Amino acid sequence: MTAALMLSGLGLAKTKWDMHIAWPSGNFHTKGVVMFADLVAKKTGGDLEIAVHPGGALGFKGQEVLGAVRSGTLPIAELLMGNARGDDPIFGLTSVPLLVKNYDEAWKLYQIAKPYYEEALARHNAKLLYAVPWPPSGIYTKKMLKSTADFKGLKIRTYDANSAEFVTLLGGQGIAIPFSELYTALSTGLVNGVLTSTQTGVDAKLWEVTNYFHRINYAFPLNMVIVNKQAFDKLPAAEQQAILDAAAEVEAFQWKASQKADLVSEIALKNHGMQIVKDITPELQSAMEAAAQKILEKWMAEAGPKAKEVLDAFQGK
Repeated sequence: MTAALMLSGLGLAKTKWDMHIAWPSGNFHTKGVVMFADLVAKKTGGDLEIAVHPGGALGFKGQEVLGAVRSGTLPIAELLMGNARGDDPIFGLTSVPLLVKNYDEAWKLYQIAKPYYEEALARHNAKLLYAVPWPPSGIYTKKMLKSTADFKGLKIRTYDANSAEFVTLLGGQGIAIPFSELYTALSTGLVNGVLTSTQTGVDAKLWEVTNYFHRINYAFPLNMVIVNKQAFDKLPAAEQQAILDAAAEVEAFQWKASQKADLVSEIALKNHGMQIVKDITPELQSAMEAAAQKILEKWMAEAGPKAKEVLDAFQGK
């Protein structure tokens, strides 16, 4: 549903936007979006209402979301940045494996790459409002992973092209499955592993269907909140500024919330019997680094000169 005019004489919002987000209500990304919507309503005096629809309730799947915002079918949405890689390869940067080691490096890379993300979104009739990382991705399995031999026969749910290729290079099979179908897929054996964060492990109750979480710090993938450019431009200048101010406030808060969610979620996993594997064997670490280098080189070739500009700035070259 696109922006709809409301009857201001009845004390209702003059403009209402329906907002897509794939994650459940309890997820920290969803809580951040609700916070953002509340701030926008407050800062605009209720003239702009953003109705948040968690759990993918509006019916859009990951790779469809940018197109829906581009066309105006969705005025605003939150999505995993890597799901837009098919629209522009620059969005694949956020899930290049083993590129960043911690939140500080993830923030540094985001600040360097942000103008490139904004430029790409502008070509798709969209505007970046803010972006927030997931806690670092790891691998959930029923058995402990010590070498690439342990990946043989593993069918691992991955979340984008980079993560699928990473699993494949290690000897497993990366399979794309929507979050809403993940638990059933694990229960029925359609997949027997997952590459995702501690937060998602809690959201999906993965302790019921897996036994180990391997903290490989695969990546700190970004979710982004974007708005249709025409929908944004139609707003009065004061409301536009209110949105930007709210976005900046929520972004700063949510980067800290991501770190907290990681710690709290790991404790929850442990309390439900999940074994957390932090000491990755040298053999497996070496294999992962080799796979990561291949994926980085492939992404750089796909993204072109912009990729080198970003990486050179990130690595201080």
